[in-house]
Amino acid sequence: MARARGSRVVRIAVAVVGVFVIMLVALVLLLQTGPVSRRVKDLVVPRASAALGREVTVQDASLRILPRPRVSLAGASVAGRPGEPPLAELESFDVSLELWPLVRSLGKDVRVEGIRLVKPIVNLVRAPDGSWNYRGLGAAGAEGEPKADSRGGDGVATRSKVVVGHAAIEGGSIKLLDRLGGSQAALAVSKIDLSADHVGLGEPLDAKLSAALAGEQKNFLAEIHASQLPESAASLGPGRYPELTGKLALEGLDLARVRAFLPPKVTGIMTGGQVNADAKLSTDAGKYRVDGSGRLSQVRLRGEPAQGSFDVHAVLDPASGAARATIDKLALKGPGLDLGGNLSVQLPPSARSPGEKAGAAAPTTVRFAIAGPLLDLGQVMGLLPQEQAPKEEKPLQLTAEQRRSVKALDVQGTIDIEKVVKGALVASGFKAKAALEQGALVLNDAHADFFGGRVDAAGTRLDLAPALPAWNLKAKLDAIDLGQALSALAGSTPVVGKMTGALDLQGAGVDWTTLKKALTGQGALALKEGALTTTDLGGNVLGAVSQVLTAAGKGGAPSKLPGATGKTELRDLAAQFTVKDGAMSLAKPLTFTAPFGAASLGGKIGLGGELALQGNANVSKETLQSLTGGAGIPIPAGLSVPLGLSGSLAQPAVNVNAEQAVAGLVTGAARQKGEELKQNVQERARREARRGLGDALKRLRK
Repeated sequence: MARARGSRVVRIAVAVVGVFVIMLVALVLLLQTGPVSRRVKDLVVPRASAALGREVTVQDASLRILPRPRVSLAGASVAGRPGEPPLAELESFDVSLELWPLVRSLGKDVRVEGIRLVKPIVNLVRAPDGSWNYRGLGAAGAEGEPKADSRGGDGVATRSKVVVGHAAIEGGSIKLLDRLGGSQAALAVSKIDLSADHVGLGEPLDAKLSAALAGEQKNFLAEIHASQLPESAASLGPGRYPELTGKLALEGLDLARVRAFLPPKVTGIMTGGQVNADAKLSTDAGKYRVDGSGRLSQVRLRGEPAQGSFDVHAVLDPASGAARATIDKLALKGPGLDLGGNLSVQLPPSARSPGEKAGAAAPTTVRFAIAGPLLDLGQVMGLLPQEQAPKEEKPLQLTAEQRRSVKALDVQGTIDIEKVVKGALVASGFKAKAALEQGALVLNDAHADFFGGRVDAAGTRLDLAPALPAWNLKAKLDAIDLGQALSALAGSTPVVGKMTGALDLQGAGVDWTTLKKALTGQGALALKEGALTTTDLGGNVLGAVSQVLTAAGKGGAPSKLPGATGKTELRDLAAQFTVKDGAMSLAKPLTFTAPFGAASLGGKIGLGGELALQGNANVSKETLQSLTGGAGIPIPAGLSVPLGLSGSLAQPAVNVNAEQAVAGLVTGAARQKGEELKQNVQERARREARRGLGDALKRLRK
């Protein structure tokens, strides 16, 4: 009897199990056929589209029960703006589910065990008007988002809590397409892998992230720990942000690849190098901090490689959005380069505090300080190799939005370099206050000692971005030793003296052979205690005048010409000029005084020393008296002698038209002599007449 009852129990148990097996098989078949998959797709896609404000599409949605429940959305994408690639796309979005709650509720009770995003791609696009494709994302669905809580049967608000056992991103990437600058799509970040366990609101977080920044190999690692994530976005506020700790590491970032993502005005400066850095993430008084250090290796700034190091510090206030980042103890050493300094960036709060009046937003401020013993411009600003020279680009045109952004920047700093060198040109004690304007360095206050004198270069502008660095030199010169300067620049000293003046010149590059052909601008110069060392203008002028006077029988042929010293003393030389086509064109005649008198010359002086000058030399009365040798010629206050200079400063050719000047002098003297004779005859006649009248009166008295 007992055996019969046991047998019946076994048969019933087998039957029940069989029924359950049949039901499970039927359920699996039902779930595999697609209704639940379609339901998932129909529910997820519209809500995602509404939340993002962009169309979300999914090529396929499927639900698999065995070996473990998994919902997979394949070929999902978030639409971009018209004419642009998708904002985001991914190969698949997999959600692993707990089996029993899903079976028990016939698909209504969904509990997440894991989330996996496979090969997501984010395309960041900047349009020609300067706007980015992520602008306005989520705005359309902000008001229609589902509420986080629901009401229970007693009307009390209850909150559903979702905890994801494991979340992962595999093989993600970020691409950049800048249509404003006309660049092609570039891979900014690739091989993004993210792994986090037990992810949920109100839960602690442990996450690991790795990626390849601007390269094929992974070079960025991060580990982030949160004591507890917030219960909801509404619970966030001052003092209620999660406490974060962790560490960051960057290994072998290739600066040459980073150039593709920098502003056009910066890409020409940096041509290569690597960065390694390590930092710690911490939370201090409700603010997030990053503190670390880094190394620079094989850094190329137009010249030979340099090495360096730096410390980095950053602070973010999550409540206001205000942030500050500082790079200090920066040191960079290499051929022709030994500099240090610091850089800080201050971002203003992104949200206005309660009660704060509306007004102009605070600007983003950038401060920098550069100091060191040496900067060799010949090394640092050397030309790019021919094969690396960038192609000619269209002029950069800023959009209205970009102009507003640029105006909102406040970039200022100081420069203090003991020695700035270009070949034999050396400026010492260079100090300046500078600002960065659209990628160019502008010196607002700058001065240096230069060849025994002083240069004030306030207003000078240096743009390092072009292949040939462009500059606008505004300089006031005080007592510069012109002989030393010419010797360093050209290797010779055809002119010496103390030079004072002002220059406003534009050029590109630092190679004088190339530079002098394209230099433009204007200037005014004065020379004290100067001399032209390559010819004796006084000897040439007075020698020619003396020869003509002697030939006319009016000269005394002095044994030594006055002022003949083998060079030309230039007293109080003054000139105003414009620079163009490789020459200084005199805006006003160049004037100077010399022992023989004075001179006034117009025309051009080539930047290579070529001479094309025409004018007059005015020989003084005292000098003329010594030339006539007492020949009885009336001496005027001065004699204007036509004078021309050709050749070069190193080998000048002097052309003196003494015949014209002396002919006028002799003709004038003859006319004066005739007038004197006529006056003498008339005077004798008057005397004779008076004498005759006197004799007649005497006879009448008798």
